[in-house]
Amino acid sequence: MPAFRATRIFLKGQIVVILRSARRGACVLSAALLASVGLVACSSTSSGASGDAIRVGVTTSLTGSFGTYGNMIKDGLEAGLYCSTGGTNEVDGKPVEFVYADDGGDPEQTLAAATRMVGDGINILTGTTSSAAAIQLGHFAEQQNLLYISGAAGIDDVTGLNANTFRASRQAYQEAAALSSVLEKANNKTVVLAQDYAFGQQYASTITGILESSGSEVEKVLVPLDTNEFTPYARRISELKPDLLIVVYYGDGAPSMWQAMSQQGILDTTTVASVLVEKSHWSIYGDAAEKINFVTHYYPGAPGGEMNECLTERVPDADLSTHDGFVAAQQIVHAISTAGPDDVEGMIEALDGWSFEAPKGPMTIRSDDHALLQDMYIVSLGDSNGELVAHTVGSVGSEAAKP
Repeated sequence: MPAFRATRIFLKGQIVVILRSARRGACVLSAALLASVGLVACSSTSSGASGDAIRVGVTTSLTGSFGTYGNMIKDGLEAGLYCSTGGTNEVDGKPVEFVYADDGGDPEQTLAAATRMVGDGINILTGTTSSAAAIQLGHFAEQQNLLYISGAAGIDDVTGLNANTFRASRQAYQEAAALSSVLEKANNKTVVLAQDYAFGQQYASTITGILESSGSEVEKVLVPLDTNEFTPYARRISELKPDLLIVVYYGDGAPSMWQAMSQQGILDTTTVASVLVEKSHWSIYGDAAEKINFVTHYYPGAPGGEMNECLTERVPDADLSTHDGFVAAQQIVHAISTAGPDDVEGMIEALDGWSFEAPKGPMTIRSDDHALLQDMYIVSLGDSNGELVAHTVGSVGSEAAKP
């Protein structure tokens, strides 16, 4: 009788117990779990192999509010696998297959899909778009001893979460550091406009800490999520007369927010900085587009070397999350080729401290907390034959932006 290790996870109000033997992959799952997520068996194959294939679980949002990002990640993963294997999609003669599960942006469904994949013998997971799901899956990866590479989630808490968790994108601190550098003038007065909820509050506090440490005066203007009328907030900012306005705002109200800023003349009298969104959403900036200093970790048309050429050949409209998927695939290929798909500890060791050439340029996985060190772009948008096009106007080096 093999020795089993019990792990508890929470799913739809139930406690689900997975009993895993010392031989990786052998498991017995509760009847409640079988009923709730449709599992019919547990694989005894430790590498998640189907025949000779190495399977990688991708829990992401292919539909719902995060569907745009999830589909970009899917395209990026497949391009990254192709480009990292010289077009073979194989590592050591074995094909790598991505097994997709659409979580619809629901962290509970993310965990259900991951549980199903683990039960089927998969021990490498990636793809998450939601920050809440990324944190939940990171803890799950530690409990199950999996290799987990988060997708587009930007929350800082993924960094340093545990030894099993890595990231394929930027994190909020790196964006905040880049935003804070837009105005080189020391001891300036800055206003941070953000949405009044956990992420917006944390983001605004991070920027405030960075700027205040350099002697700047900072004031936060927090806007409730359900705000439709932005004129009072724009007037308040105008009255404060900041040297720099940093805007951290996402959602349906963004066009009205930028219009209010324009109407109050803020964009003509103040240096304004914000995080660049996906190209398909650039219309939200309206007439303000060419007056904003944007920061980003990647954008359509971004400069790069051989890997960027390969990415854009495979995905001509590659954007932010496409790059994230590509980088996740690069990490997966490196981990498997170095340690083999069965050795989770070996794959983790292979990624610790690894430096590589991503489509955007050099990246390094910091050993002690798995922060993904990288340069950040400062870009402007300009009109080209009736279409907005991004151009690099500066950058913030990985050392200056490091969390």
